[in-house]
Amino acid sequence: TTGVVVVFRDSTEKRQRQREIEYLSYHDQLTGLYNRRFFDEELRRLDVPRNLPLSFIMADLNGLKLFNDAFGHAAGDEKLRKVAKVLKEKCRADDIIARVGGDEFTILLPLTSRDDLEPLMARITDAVSRERVENLPLSLSLGGATKTDPSESAEKVLHSAEDQMYRRKIYDKGDYHRGLVKLILEALYSRSPAEEAHSKNVGALSE
Repeated sequence: TTGVVVVFRDSTEKRQRQREIEYLSYHDQLTGLYNRRFFDEELRRLDVPRNLPLSFIMADLNGLKLFNDAFGHAAGDEKLRKVAKVLKEKCRADDIIARVGGDEFTILLPLTSRDDLEPLMARITDAVSRERVENLPLSLSLGGATKTDPSESAEKVLHSAEDQMYRRKIYDKGDYHRGLVKLILEALYSRSPAEEAHSKNVGALSE
């Protein structure tokens, strides 16, 4: 007797789980941006002469810890999602945007000169400053650098962008933090006038 046995299995659910696992392995769950693992792999792939000039932007969200302490992590998460939205809107579809730390983002921009980089960073800074969470403005410190020489190390150029970003963050931190503390206090006191009286009494006692 000659015959054939054919077995059918519905693998829809299995394939869906596989796609979800693949997505999460390369994406940040909170913002939907790429994660550091994907960024590192794409940097190795795109770091070739035909993609020069190759530019980088490092971005750091100012005052996130202070904001989390005042309004909770859910409000802080909303700030991160709004920054991610702005970055996706202002960058090109082929640019690699990744969340590489708690409040840090990195953008990899193939075929982007330094002359193109500065206006892009200005547009991102302006757009982020217009966003609000808990009726408070957002602030982003940015740094940029461009690789033009094939023999130059991409990692070294990326570090230059990071150094510039940290210098900018130090420059911005004083004024922004003072203003943020004032706005946070005003927001908290408007919700609870008794808290304002209590805080002033504690301050007087401490002094």
